[in-house]
Amino acid sequence: MRHLPLLAVVIPAALLLAACGGGTPPPQTASTASSTPPTTTQVSTPASGDALKPLIGDWGLDPANCGDQVLKISAKRFEGPGSGCDITGFTDNGDGTYTAAMSCTASGQTAKERISMRPIFGPTGEGIDLVYLDRKNLTSEVVRCPATK
Repeated sequence: MRHLPLLAVVIPAALLLAACGGGTPPPQTASTASSTPPTTTQVSTPASGDALKPLIGDWGLDPANCGDQVLKISAKRFEGPGSGCDITGFTDNGDGTYTAAMSCTASGQTAKERISMRPIFGPTGEGIDLVYLDRKNLTSEVVRCPATK
């Protein structure tokens, strides 16, 4: 498993602003829709409340050394050292993952970012597999930081 520096996990302004882009796939026409076999698709629905509890909290690459390199996720914010985004909504992808749609502002410019999150329970404790959908599916894994007193 590959761990990226936590600074790559949070959203640096330069990378965030470069991540904008993409597009909408072309609509299917009646002729292409009827010539392709039906496929099973997963239903995506808005997620909130108890469903999001496994994602909410403070996260780091190493629970023994969270320190200043903490990623904080709440129902409304995705925040790391020196950067952060407002979460505009979570989607339950129907496969055990949730996608956070975010709006980030840096240097007066706004960018959109989507991150898929899958709660995991690995040998080091609770964790989240993160997939940065607007960054060529860049992946990282974080584990829950111990509660501070």
